[in-house]
Amino acid sequence: MLTDLEKALNSIIDVYHKYSLIKGNYHAIYKDDLKKLLETECPQYIRKKGADAWFKELDINTDGAINFQEFLILVIKMGVAAHKESHKEDHKE
Repeated sequence: MLTDLEKALNSIIDVYHKYSLIKGNYHAIYKDDLKKLLETECPQYIRKKGADAWFKELDINTDGAINFQEFLILVIKMGVAAHKESHKEDHKE
């Protein structure tokens, strides 16, 4: 039986492949597909920073695609923001 963390990791991998496989590549999400991912999977983040800005920030090796390691940077940044937001809810009266 998988732990909660293992399930969460599998879910992250599944989301990555959902968008990388649009063009048939397990290892690359291209700019237009990253935009779809951001709009569908995390719309509140696209409001703060557009898809082009995210792509430029994430494509560290400048190969024109987001590999899984680069995608994890997005996941980490979203996780940090979500964690911070969760604590705001704790302090509301």
